Amino acid sequence: MISNRVKERIGINEVRSTVENLWECGWQEYGAQNDDAIDGVIIMRRGTKRPSDTGGIVFTQVKCGGNGYRKDQVQYPAHIGVALGPDYIATHMPRWSRAPGPCVLIFVDDTTSRKSPESWWVDLRQDCISPTNKGIILIPRAQRFGEHSKGDFHRLCGSGTVDRLLDRINLERRESLIPTLGKNESIRRDARDFYRHWQQDNASQINPMLGPILVNRVGWKHITRRGRLPERIVQSWMLLGAAKAMIMRCTQVYTLGHASEEEYDDGNILVTDYLGLRAKVTFTYRHQSICQVVLKRTRLIRPNNKNSERQKIWFYSIYETRRGRENV
Repeated sequence: MISNRVKERIGINEVRSTVENLWECGWQEYGAQNDDAIDGVIIMRRGTKRPSDTGGIVFTQVKCGGNGYRKDQVQYPAHIGVALGPDYIATHMPRWSRAPGPCVLIFVDDTTSRKSPESWWVDLRQDCISPTNKGIILIPRAQRFGEHSKGDFHRLCGSGTVDRLLDRINLERRESLIPTLGKNESIRRDARDFYRHWQQDNASQINPMLGPILVNRVGWKHITRRGRLPERIVQSWMLLGAAKAMIMRCTQVYTLGHASEEEYDDGNILVTDYLGLRAKVTFTYRHQSICQVVLKRTRLIRPNNKNSERQKIWFYSIYETRRGRENV
């Protein structure tokens, strides 16, 4: 029979390992004397090479023990049941509610494996108490706690914590695409002219972190591709000035999605992936917004060559992720 103290360490160690090793975030455990319904806090970070704090903190209660705590209810097959007891929940729920940030319960089931136990999480500020048993917390089975759930915890903290880290671009009117109004004028023609001038301006195609960015037909064809909604195309055209400024000034680079690899007969490998530049862009004629530039990158890796890697990066697209007022 495993003691409660050992089970507690299994749960805490599993959470700490996931947070520190897989998420590259911080874990600060509370001592028993300071444990007021909270076992520790997760310090959210972004990036991999040099992770930076977002300002987001998630207060965490950890429970471990499939034989003791787990009490699934047949009427809720899509949920894991964690039996904490009605008195425990009634006493601790006010403490969870007044935590100065998101508060979650992470349940670790050690019955299948003590080395690699299964884990789930639930937001304790949502409606998570079983309607038929006030002593049970219901956790959706889909909310597995692991490497993939880092994004969920970022969303719990809200966008404001991440926005504080973004580059800020104050876009002047002369840098913007301002369409010419008139009977024989068109936004498409104005956008195409702006894009051509950008293509000829080599100095505006250098990013301080990535170096040269190719501005050519790759980006234009992607923005105006067949099947894309007209309003999305027009939005991208109107943001071309922001894209140009972001490529010149943004210093933070984000990886978007997963890379694809293609191996050639000579052993060389072509790696294709997508990068993002994000910034809070202030316009002279409307509210500021969070914009993202998408860059397409290919890297030719030649294992048998001392100059083992060549890369090209193209401007691919730009869009707004969110628009707002002073709190954006």
